[in-house]
Amino acid sequence: MRRFIRHVLSVVLLVAGLAPLGATGTASATESTTESANSAPAVQPGIREWRGGHGMFHLGPRSRIVLDGSGAGQLRSTARTFATDLSALTGHTLPLVTGRPRGGDIALRADSTDTQLGPQGYALDIDEVLAVDATGDTGVFYATQTIEQAIKLDGHHTSVPHGTARDWPDVEQRAQMLDVGRKFFPLSYLKTQIRDMAWQKLTTFHLHLTDWSGFRIRLPQFPGLASADSYTPAELRELQDYARTYHVDVIPEIDLPGHSTPLTAYDPTLRFACSSMDHATWPGGERGGWTLDITKQHTRDFVHGLLEAVIPLFDSKYVHVGGDEIGLDDKKNSCPELVSYKNARGFGYTGDVFVDFLNTLNKQIRSHGKTTEAWEWWDQYGQQSSIAPDRTIVLDDYIDSDPAPLVAKGYTVVATPEPVLYVSPGFGQKPGEYGYVDIRDTYENYAFPTPATGGGRVLGYKVARWSDSAETQSTAFFDHFARRPLQVLATRTWGSPRAASAWAFLGRVDAVGGPPGSTTDYLSALPKAGMTVTTDSEETTGEDGRAGNILDDDPYTCWHTAYTPAAAPMPHHVTVGLGAERQLAGFRYLPRQDAAPNGRIGDWTFAVSSDGTTWRTVARGAFANDQTEKEITFPRTGARYVRLTATSAANGLAYAGASELTLLRPASAGPGRR
Repeated sequence: MRRFIRHVLSVVLLVAGLAPLGATGTASATESTTESANSAPAVQPGIREWRGGHGMFHLGPRSRIVLDGSGAGQLRSTARTFATDLSALTGHTLPLVTGRPRGGDIALRADSTDTQLGPQGYALDIDEVLAVDATGDTGVFYATQTIEQAIKLDGHHTSVPHGTARDWPDVEQRAQMLDVGRKFFPLSYLKTQIRDMAWQKLTTFHLHLTDWSGFRIRLPQFPGLASADSYTPAELRELQDYARTYHVDVIPEIDLPGHSTPLTAYDPTLRFACSSMDHATWPGGERGGWTLDITKQHTRDFVHGLLEAVIPLFDSKYVHVGGDEIGLDDKKNSCPELVSYKNARGFGYTGDVFVDFLNTLNKQIRSHGKTTEAWEWWDQYGQQSSIAPDRTIVLDDYIDSDPAPLVAKGYTVVATPEPVLYVSPGFGQKPGEYGYVDIRDTYENYAFPTPATGGGRVLGYKVARWSDSAETQSTAFFDHFARRPLQVLATRTWGSPRAASAWAFLGRVDAVGGPPGSTTDYLSALPKAGMTVTTDSEETTGEDGRAGNILDDDPYTCWHTAYTPAAAPMPHHVTVGLGAERQLAGFRYLPRQDAAPNGRIGDWTFAVSSDGTTWRTVARGAFANDQTEKEITFPRTGARYVRLTATSAANGLAYAGASELTLLRPASAGPGRR
């Protein structure tokens, strides 16, 4: 391993002269003057710094996972998880040993002194030994995800290109918030999200556990409070133990004092008497009981006891207490009991009552050695206050697109900007409208700024997934709108080299696919380079509805059958030539994404051919009439041509169309097969 340390040191010394991997995936001139040097494996998030070598590291029958160095003891759990994943990927179980590595081994170390890597970064030296070094267990874990993806991208699932790498994130917290308060998700789904997050090196799973339609924790201290669909303390323990395996932190949110309808239904004495604060204009607020009456000592005692019951259930150092969507100043100033309380306490504004309440919760949470997190709300939409939240509170900045103003005030900020990271299915009907993330704009144009002024800093960025217009929708519908934004968040907050476009980036993500062993493993996509497409009908006069749009990796273009001068009757088809015999296991069909229903396929068949003349149907079915991407799998088969035939339209008209058609490889292509 001394050679590994020397090699990493040489990379550190060369950092000033290294350019990251370019958008085209080729090594820069400062990386190597040899054209044949290996390009970085196209993992996601992409590797920040890579120096290509020559040749390949191969896993073989004598390969082992070796824990090496003084930090070996802390790596056993990560090493066991790594071995399990490699077994799923390769079909071989690598023994786990301690000691010195030999050729063909994967060596894991956690005693790096490279401070730029931080607690989550890592270095790779890939030669006869595939050597990993990091400052701690988390960095080693993220290195294993990179290695697994590189192996998965190899056609034989055994090899990784020789080279050296240094890789670390831009921000500490890369997060997903899931609104389980309005829409319950089972534990199995939460685990799937955790595994997918770890695959993308996302760190934090924020659970919005309460809202107007649900309280999702069964607390023995408060019998009858929890909704019918809720999590027991034992289930939350199971979830967090699973999350720890994958280095994901689970943060609980109990939204207070707004969004509190379940609490006021449980104990009506917690309600405001004044209508202006008891009701709200947000969904669910019309029923009353929206905001806790924090002018009552009884309410404050109730909240104190509630948090005392919740806080010990979670390992995270963070406890989120909401704090958003409380009535604005006109509502607060119209509430007699709130005005009286403000005057009695000597506050300048009714808004001070709520800031003081937040600071009181902060003291309680800090007494447990934890950090309070809350949504920035107190100063939005012209609200006035003479006091501010304590600077020890982490603030989620969601209304502004730039966290700089809060940072300048000395706050630690998690940025969750509504225009670029809010996923609220059912509101906006096309990308860029509220709650429907325009992934092209977020990937290509949003800066993900990380200012550090005035004593504050950006702790991280978060995709917020809200259920308030999708409570009754399927999980697949909900996921459709979140999967791409999470992928974009992962790469942009890691600091990966940028692809030429968002669509080029998404093509790379699809080529990697999902993690080994996942119950929703996204099969890897066949590269579209060299594919051709023909169709029986396409619109080129009224719009750009060319069939070739299904292969451009751009979800904002689409194939649409002809409607000028008149629509031809069903059926319609598109035929894709693969350029060579390929192994297939399924396809994804993405309908047009501009909210128009015309062209969504209803009944369909999918056929394969070796010559483009004789066809064999391998799947058939009917697509739902919505915008979500549909994934169809079938038994592994070889094909040189594929054909998707629409026999009816989902809306009953004579149009067919698609935004993208993605062909999927088998989970393992097998030796010598593509």
